[in-house]
Amino acid sequence: MVNERESLFRRLSAACGGHGAGPGEGLPGEAPVPPEIDRVALFAKTFAAADGVLLRGPLEKALSDLGEMLRAEGVTALFFPEDDAAAREIAEALVPFGPFSLTTGAEVRGGSAAVTAGFRTAEAAIAETGTVVETSAGGRSVLPGLIPDVHVSIVPAASVVARMEEALAAFTADPPRNISFLSGPSRTGDIEQTLTIGAHGPRKAIVLLLTIPGPGVKITSL
Repeated sequence: MVNERESLFRRLSAACGGHGAGPGEGLPGEAPVPPEIDRVALFAKTFAAADGVLLRGPLEKALSDLGEMLRAEGVTALFFPEDDAAAREIAEALVPFGPFSLTTGAEVRGGSAAVTAGFRTAEAAIAETGTVVETSAGGRSVLPGLIPDVHVSIVPAASVVARMEEALAAFTADPPRNISFLSGPSRTGDIEQTLTIGAHGPRKAIVLLLTIPGPGVKITSL
């Protein structure tokens, strides 16, 4: 019988080109994800189960709701990778909702006293676990998912996949140095066995689910 931990390592090995279950295949005792399932709906459900917040719908309404959430968390500054056009567009559009200021990952890492929200476009989202995948492929920064008080992940609907193996398949030929698997806010029970939120990363995780068309066309939410 395969326990949960062994199953995870075997699947990671297989997805990265090692031995184990093949991409998209389950292991003994695992329930497969039906191919006909609505992956976006399943991701919304599993991400919420991990205490994440998912926003979708008309973009103007989603931005208004997001601005309200950030204000409620005390956020005053927003940052994003310089080469992430969608993250930049969303963050800049949110400035008047605060009002918020724009900062950089370097300033936040250097010890900024501001309460921050980090924005980044995800490479993938995994429906079965409610996990957002962000990597350093192409030299992109993963700081927005690691160091802010609130992380806002921009997830293109087309990037939602059913299983972990599908998310990792794109990186088997040239694996990035860093891969972040983000499922809800940071949490730990290391301190006197008491659950603490935000001890080692963002205390709130938000996904903005978007349809991102071709260049020159405004992004829209679902």
